[in-house]
Amino acid sequence: MQQRLELDAEVREGNGKASVKQLREQGIVPGVLYGRDRETVSVKAEATEVEDVLGGNAIIDLTLDDGSTQPVMVKEVQRDVITRDLLHIDLYQIALDEDIIVDVPVEVVGQAEGEREGGLLNQILREVEIECLPTDIPEKIEVDVSELGIGDSVDVSDLDVGEDIDVRVDASETVATVVLPDELDEEEEEEEEELEEPEVIGEEPEEGEEELEEGEEGEEEFQG
Repeated sequence: MQQRLELDAEVREGNGKASVKQLREQGIVPGVLYGRDRETVSVKAEATEVEDVLGGNAIIDLTLDDGSTQPVMVKEVQRDVITRDLLHIDLYQIALDEDIIVDVPVEVVGQAEGEREGGLLNQILREVEIECLPTDIPEKIEVDVSELGIGDSVDVSDLDVGEDIDVRVDASETVATVVLPDELDEEEEEEEEELEEPEVIGEEPEEGEEELEEGEEGEEEFQG
């Protein structure tokens, strides 16, 4: 059963920097509520209550101060990079009878046979994009690796997700594999070399790129 939570929020009028700063000083998080078939509105909610509904792909019954309640999911969270305080939250109104696309974590279970033979389990894919009804979203997708020997792997096609869930990742992609230690070291070295590519200085931000309000530093966490 998909996790179901509750959150109370109010429609807010002021959107200026001073107004938003005052809200945060009072322990209130500004945000927006939007959806495919609704007008975008600015909202605000108690920071402690928002923290309680974050994480995973929970369905949240959002009650506004006009008495209306609608199912939503958290789409984006912005936090201060130093204090980790909440700066902003995006809520997306969903329809319980319409499919939605979300990312779900993949968790390996069991000890691979190849590990007993000196191999190392390398989990390559840690989450997959799926499409299903909001009420069918699993908390995680487990994959049993206990029968994997050295050189064996488990692919996306091997994931057991049920008939009502569509995995939107190439079926041939490797989820996990058992390799010899020296092979894993070679893969890590290749990844490090790719990360050491020279940084391009002086590029202009792309059109439409959003920024936090002037004077604020934050980072975004995407959910759902």
